[in-house]
Amino acid sequence: MQKGKDLKLTYAIILVTILALLTTLAMNKPLYLGLLAGLLFSSLVALAKGHNFNQIIKMIFEGIKKSIIILFLMSLIGMLIGMWMGGGTVPSMIYYGFTYLTNSNIILAAFISCTLVSSIMGTAFGTVSTIGTVFLSLAIGLDIPLAPLTGAIVSGSFFGDRTSPLSGSLNMTSALTQTTVIDNIKHMNYTTIPTYILCILLYWFIGKNYTGNFAGSTEIINLQNLLDATFSIDFMLLISPLLILICAVILKLPTLTSISVGLVASIIMYMTRDIGSLSDVSNFLIFGYHPENPEISKLISGGGFLSMVDILFLILSSSGLIGILEGTNVIDPLIANFTRNIKSAKNLVHKTSILCISITTITCNQSLSIIIPGHYLKTVYDDFKVSRNTLARTISDVGVVIVPLIPWNVNALFVVSITGVPTLDYLPYAFLCYIPVIITFIYPFFWKESANQPVKKESSNSTK
Repeated sequence: MQKGKDLKLTYAIILVTILALLTTLAMNKPLYLGLLAGLLFSSLVALAKGHNFNQIIKMIFEGIKKSIIILFLMSLIGMLIGMWMGGGTVPSMIYYGFTYLTNSNIILAAFISCTLVSSIMGTAFGTVSTIGTVFLSLAIGLDIPLAPLTGAIVSGSFFGDRTSPLSGSLNMTSALTQTTVIDNIKHMNYTTIPTYILCILLYWFIGKNYTGNFAGSTEIINLQNLLDATFSIDFMLLISPLLILICAVILKLPTLTSISVGLVASIIMYMTRDIGSLSDVSNFLIFGYHPENPEISKLISGGGFLSMVDILFLILSSSGLIGILEGTNVIDPLIANFTRNIKSAKNLVHKTSILCISITTITCNQSLSIIIPGHYLKTVYDDFKVSRNTLARTISDVGVVIVPLIPWNVNALFVVSITGVPTLDYLPYAFLCYIPVIITFIYPFFWKESANQPVKKESSNSTK
């Protein structure tokens, strides 16, 4: 009887939270306001269950305490992106990237270029709105169809959102599943490699009739001249992202440490040049880079600590909500109900995928498709002796990459606002956003028992 009552309370909290999220989307308000409404309602439920105010506050802080590392990490990533943009690292990457795009298959080049930029920047939005807009401008001038090109841009951009060590989505997934970022990236190779090969072949085939001399085009020459006149373009500015990769991949340092090293290196590189000043560095770190020149602003703009404020509030409010759900035990009946009919590890992965798709589709929220399965299913994976890395990979392959394919999702609306191409037009060509989903459903059928052994769990207060 009590379990049935708790299950109804759980459904009530979820329903109120979803309605609040949909309301904030409709009113174009920050998503964390919807989660705060869910947090308030769950607090009232806790009071009704007999918990006092002090106990509820303690539950909230217990939930937030587990997210301290990810909060610091998101703040550092925002500051790093601002420093890279204003300090010349991102402009140098764009400048040199286009220098070597001679006689290229433009659609394939867009995919590869967006993959590289998103892997270094760790943001799909930043990639679409920077390098993506450059390819769109070229396509219009060269009479290239926009739908397949936009699909290639979206695929390459969300590759970094799923796979980059700097990705907020991947770091949140790793923190919630208590796994390491680098181990997750390695584990993703089971789906990343076949997906990427298929994407390369498909974009080569589609784009083979759209090959042009990039380096000789007026658009590229004008772009490079504009970047060269505005920034101090230099190969040395690429040391910072290289250091992050060395620290994270080769030295196996924690992600927080690796990003800190890259940020310090970027600041030193900027300060030791004639153009560097402490005032500029402070502005880049806090406010990001927002140039007055509209042409530059279209290409390179954003970053800074303040750019992460909405995400930080989203993490805080979701962590507080999870704290109350855990403290009152109202989520346990739902998880028990969800896992009751799971008969095998394969079935577990499939149900996790369906859960991620359902959350993303209903709530229009990528973060919730990470938070709910990441936090509540990790012990279920332990019970079935399936690696928590597999849980992290499933969330990344399904919950993270499909968001730009859902027309009413914030990510899809953003892509449409930048490119002008409707979601259903570019959807068939955004291969990297749905091939991993297909592979995720097929791959478990080829598992061997040895592949399902649990990995060593990370402590809740560390993220590597």
